[in-house]
Amino acid sequence: MIVLGAVLPHPPILLPQIAQGREVHARATLDAYETVAVRLRELDVQRLLLISTHGVVTLNRFHALDADLSGSFERFGHPGLTFDRPIDQDMAHCLLAAAEPADLPLTRTAIWEQSDHSVGVPITLLGDALPPAVGIVSISFRPARDHFRLGQSIGRALSDLSGPTAIIASGDAVHRLNEDSPRGQHPRGQEVQQTYETALENWDHESLIAIDESLRREVDESVISPTLILMGALAGLTAHPRILCSEHPWGVGYVTALIDCLAESA
Repeated sequence: MIVLGAVLPHPPILLPQIAQGREVHARATLDAYETVAVRLRELDVQRLLLISTHGVVTLNRFHALDADLSGSFERFGHPGLTFDRPIDQDMAHCLLAAAEPADLPLTRTAIWEQSDHSVGVPITLLGDALPPAVGIVSISFRPARDHFRLGQSIGRALSDLSGPTAIIASGDAVHRLNEDSPRGQHPRGQEVQQTYETALENWDHESLIAIDESLRREVDESVISPTLILMGALAGLTAHPRILCSEHPWGVGYVTALIDCLAESA
């Protein structure tokens, strides 16, 4: 039973070992992470699905990890800072089985990007608030609506599993918000950021699907696809979204949100 959803940003600079004190500039995001951790514990979440944006991302297929996760932050200069998690095999099997009749290309894989910080940062920061084993699926370059459809199949699959279940959409929002961005400011960056946050607050997947995909690439965002999967997964529930924090200390939008869920009345 799905009881909780969340949207979490994943910049490695949130980790003190990497930030070396600069994480204080994202204090509100770190506080929001702690709020998510508290909620996971309150609900006694026993199963958790992470939606990755950096694991295995291909043109036409989604992927689900079916081997235990093992990675590090070597790409960010810290090979000794590692993360690992057993994979919930029951969840992986159910996800794959549900995607097939929906004609969605979800492929099992034992190979994953070893420096996938989109899962490494949430796993590190949430720590023992997470269940012992997790499920992991990736986004793809397929159309936005296919991400929502994949989410719907995921929601059906997870409803068949026992135990309180949570889903985390990991993604950073617009990377080109202002002149502080290392990638430069985009004139429509603020517009896309606001459209995303409004759609999240209103739980409006059609508004996200409507955003031009070339514009999404231009403003360099990575949160819309995982959010659409999350929205699809919660489509059969009454979702109560709440943005805990939205900040952009380095010109990159970080949005942290909690979505409490209730089953629809019969």
